[in-house]
Amino acid sequence: MNKIINKKTDKIEYKNNEDFELLKLIDLFLKKKRGYILQMPEKYTSIVTCMSGGLDSVANIFYLLNEYKYNVYPFFINRSQSAYKAEKNAIKKYDKIFKKRFPGLYHSTREIEVATPGKEYKDILRATKNMKEMAGNREISYPARNSIMFLTGMEYAYSLDSQGINTRTIFGAHMSSDTSYHCSLTWTRLTNLTMCQITNDYNWQFIDIPIERELGNFFDKDVFVQYCIDNNFDLSNTRTCVGKHPIQCGDCPNCWYRRQIFKKMKIEDKTKYRFPLSKECPSYNKRR
Repeated sequence: MNKIINKKTDKIEYKNNEDFELLKLIDLFLKKKRGYILQMPEKYTSIVTCMSGGLDSVANIFYLLNEYKYNVYPFFINRSQSAYKAEKNAIKKYDKIFKKRFPGLYHSTREIEVATPGKEYKDILRATKNMKEMAGNREISYPARNSIMFLTGMEYAYSLDSQGINTRTIFGAHMSSDTSYHCSLTWTRLTNLTMCQITNDYNWQFIDIPIERELGNFFDKDVFVQYCIDNNFDLSNTRTCVGKHPIQCGDCPNCWYRRQIFKKMKIEDKTKYRFPLSKECPSYNKRR
């Protein structure tokens, strides 16, 4: 197996969005309840994973297919996001790429329409988010969004039982640089526990490989990018920008950070952008 593990588990101790006391309690409970905290499924197992068309989710799916030969059932949440059309186009491209490279293992992305945040309060929630971020709090963001998305993914996985597809493992693709509480290992464990409790089935697993300390992992986009390069997989068609324009702006925080990764790695970024790279990370509202 090509090693993707980046053993820097000591660094996770300094993340502000982790509650290590709660993590310890959940890990102890899971180990008592099912005999283990986390176990990667055997090769060729059916699994469900998020698919947004972005670099993280696409690289994660490639890794799961290339290393574990999983039967991958991706899901995409249509939440009326600004970049919906662009994300959908990226997903269509990678659906074709994955099916060609991994015939029989990769299955078409299931689009699921879920309004999160709710349209009835989305504007005032965004205003609250912006207000908090202006005050220096960037860890809360949209607090329920990821929980709703991945519990929906779990429900989709559960629905596959009726088609003779038994899967109890959901994969996310959160990175060590993700600062929101709903991107933390603590949140991942809590969500896993919720999946188990509401189905009365403790075989459910929710795994974010890049931040999973049971695997010895704590890495960021650069590790995934390098893995894809080493295995001849093109990420240039992935969608990072959250703006509406079909071509990624290249100068919003999401694009900026993506471009910084390639720059620091001294690797050519073949992605098309509308604007040049700023020296400093811009605000979310710039050039949108």
